[in-house]
Amino acid sequence: MQEYMPVLRTPELGPGEMREVRVHGRRLVVVNVGQTYYALAARCPNDGADLGREGRLKGFWLICPRDDAAYDVRTGERVDRAGGASLARYAIRVAENRIQVGPRIG
Repeated sequence: MQEYMPVLRTPELGPGEMREVRVHGRRLVVVNVGQTYYALAARCPNDGADLGREGRLKGFWLICPRDDAAYDVRTGERVDRAGGASLARYAIRVAENRIQVGPRIG
């Protein structure tokens, strides 16, 4: 995934909200924390839970509904336990009130 793809308009995702989107066949979750947007893989790497539909957002943490694993949306790192698998992160930008998702980071 090299190019940026529009996924949502900014009014569709208020602060503290998240939405699952599809970009180039990949299921991602887009999160708005304090008017800053983040895009991450929508599946928990530990048990495959659907974070986009069932996960919950607590500040900067995205919480898995099955095992309560917590991921920092800014980095994708698991924060509740050292050494846990991380969530894949994707570049994101806003242009003309459209949230756009780009290539995977890292």
